[in-house]
Amino acid sequence: MTAIDRLRGKLPFMAIWFAVCAVLIIVSFDQIASGIGWGPDDQLRQVQIRDWLARQSWFDTTQYRIGAPDSQPMHWPRLIELPLALIIFILKPVIGPLAAETAAMVVVPLVALGIAMWLVAKITEQLFDRQTALLSAALTATAVSVIAQLRPMRIDHHGWQIVLALVVLWTMFWPDKRRAGQIMGLSLALWLSISLEGLPLSVAFIVLLAFRWIVSLDEGVRLFWTLAGFLGGTIVLYLVNHGQVEMFANYCDALSPVHIFSCLAGAAIILPGIYYGPKSVIARCAWLITAGAFALVTIAALEPQCMGSAFGQLDPLVRDYWLVNVREGMPIWAQPWREIITLFGGSIIVGIGSLIYIQWLRPDAADKNKLFLLAYALLWAFLVSLLVQRAAAVAAAYALPLVGWAVHRAFLGARGIKRPVSRILATVAVVFLILPGPLFLGLANAVRGEAENDSEPLVSSDGKPACDSSESLAGLNALPQSNIIAPFDFGPEILVQTQHSVLATSHHRNDDAMADQIRILTSKPEVALDLIEARQIRYIAICQEESELKLYASKHPDGLAAKLLEKGQPNWLQTVHLRDSALTIWKVVPKELRNGT
Repeated sequence: MTAIDRLRGKLPFMAIWFAVCAVLIIVSFDQIASGIGWGPDDQLRQVQIRDWLARQSWFDTTQYRIGAPDSQPMHWPRLIELPLALIIFILKPVIGPLAAETAAMVVVPLVALGIAMWLVAKITEQLFDRQTALLSAALTATAVSVIAQLRPMRIDHHGWQIVLALVVLWTMFWPDKRRAGQIMGLSLALWLSISLEGLPLSVAFIVLLAFRWIVSLDEGVRLFWTLAGFLGGTIVLYLVNHGQVEMFANYCDALSPVHIFSCLAGAAIILPGIYYGPKSVIARCAWLITAGAFALVTIAALEPQCMGSAFGQLDPLVRDYWLVNVREGMPIWAQPWREIITLFGGSIIVGIGSLIYIQWLRPDAADKNKLFLLAYALLWAFLVSLLVQRAAAVAAAYALPLVGWAVHRAFLGARGIKRPVSRILATVAVVFLILPGPLFLGLANAVRGEAENDSEPLVSSDGKPACDSSESLAGLNALPQSNIIAPFDFGPEILVQTQHSVLATSHHRNDDAMADQIRILTSKPEVALDLIEARQIRYIAICQEESELKLYASKHPDGLAAKLLEKGQPNWLQTVHLRDSALTIWKVVPKELRNGT
């Protein structure tokens, strides 16, 4: 095949990707125009990139404008910032720093989306035909939880986790076991270096490889090189991500020396066992059990607290007031029913339904061994997503090949109907296979006369900017550079748009500052004042309708938050009015100007 033929073969996919990119840019235009990431994680990543480009060390991801007079460490390595920084570096001399940053925040997620779509097509080709593969790639745009992580201005790490999860699954189909194991191991290492959220699925894939080795000695090649690639990749990436100061610090929420030593302990047992290949199934099981035991004992001996949850060391106050209210980290039964239908009532439910249909009614539709690999990955990802809502994106991505097959078969069946009216109705009905959940909600809202968009308006009823809008937060620039208390989710955007510092943001590594902010807002004013002075707070900025403040007020009616919402602030707070902001703002009156508290 010539280069021209290969290019022609890629043109349909490129056309699909360009079309999806165009649609996403159009629907995201307001966010793009703001130059600000979608949520707190994207916004704080913006701040982290800016700090790095402003000569903060590669190894230092500390946020120095959070938690004064201290500073706050972050658990995000800079790896995924490299493509963003490269585009900014190239475009900055041409269009300026802010425009270059916005361009990078548009281009990089869309490139990651293109890679994810290509991987979906490659996985689909392992089971079905080329047409179904292209359709599955196109249907990536309809997977709500996937697109939410791979749209313009979404620069958090979740998008790259989807890409790496697809790479890992793809390698399971490769016939070259050594090369497949190497790439899979390196992909797992990169995935876990970006975030330990990938640990449950990583374990699931390793367990499958180990089981196949127990059953068939020939599968040891793939397992050996996967473990070797993972171990080597993890060590190299850890050294790349950490400087000498942090190199020996152990954290339970990110890859740390304790995890590396655990992997080394297990590898010292299992890799020789795989290499020499004991003939007995019982002996191979013994090797695996011993290796796993050594790995777990290593963690228990070095950092026993890391045997549990990554949030096990979180301040109880932060856990009770903040963590339990972070819906994306909660199980499915803690979610509003509309969100459950939106996230799961799409590619996931259609994919699982198609899997059941193929298994029982169309066993000849795909190679059984390859279908098992896809089914295994999908069902494991689905189980994880039931326990952690944000994991639904990987499950949705894994379901896309099956969704593509179902939609393709349904469309062909509909087109084969002879009666025109029935054919048209059946063809329209195929749409419900693509987005059954969102379409159901849309119809339900239409019948009940409810608006589909429940988000806050950009302007208030009097025509002023909404309290939590970017315009209101940017209005804080009118104040002298200060340390501010604001709701957790406001903090990152304040850091992006202003030179102010904030006490805390909704990121668990700064739980000491988060706990102090909760104490300030739930304590009686005289107690809160002592903490405010210790933290060098100069301003408090809130929204009267902010749910975080209402939670504090409901549980502590005598606390500072309740007083502020009732506009009964103590006399050591002075109301501040800003022309371009709808925030309610108070200035902490200096000691020498107070008449008592």
